[in-house]
Amino acid sequence: MRAVLAATALALLAAPQDAAVRKPERFAAIIAAGPLTPGPTSIEIGVDRWSTDETRTELAQLFQEGAQAALLERLKKAGVAGYIRMSNHERLQAGYVQETMRPEGGRRILMLCVRYPGDWESARDAGWTDHPFRLIALTFDARNRGTGMLFHTARVTFGKDGPDLVDDLSGQPTKLLSVQRTR
Repeated sequence: MRAVLAATALALLAAPQDAAVRKPERFAAIIAAGPLTPGPTSIEIGVDRWSTDETRTELAQLFQEGAQAALLERLKKAGVAGYIRMSNHERLQAGYVQETMRPEGGRRILMLCVRYPGDWESARDAGWTDHPFRLIALTFDARNRGTGMLFHTARVTFGKDGPDLVDDLSGQPTKLLSVQRTR
């Protein structure tokens, strides 16, 4: 009986995990000097909830039907899936977080955020109707070391593969350096 229970537990652990039940992850990074900070500053990046394939399909269909406006309204209601935290700034919250495995063994994480006014803003008076998002793109190698970019005022499309940057109004995406998984 004990052997059967052990074999069942091992089989459950070896099975691939659905994005909805995957464990949260935390990362540490350095945000480069730029419009948000005069010098390099450490930040925390967190993923609380991974978006599922079903969510991606739903959002792609929603975008197909109603473009950015429909996607924006849906993300406002989605709740927090991930975040970026920096000292003396409010927490930047993502409503959608997607992971894609790379053929060479690394991975890419995309975080899509609704753009709200506040201290993450680099183009305070521009683009509120046609650039309503922020997009964070993190790229990791096979050893889980990475870099990233924060696009402050983004216009996106959303297809079967997830969000894709059309352009960034600020023209000054912020580099995220030395991104490392902490837990």
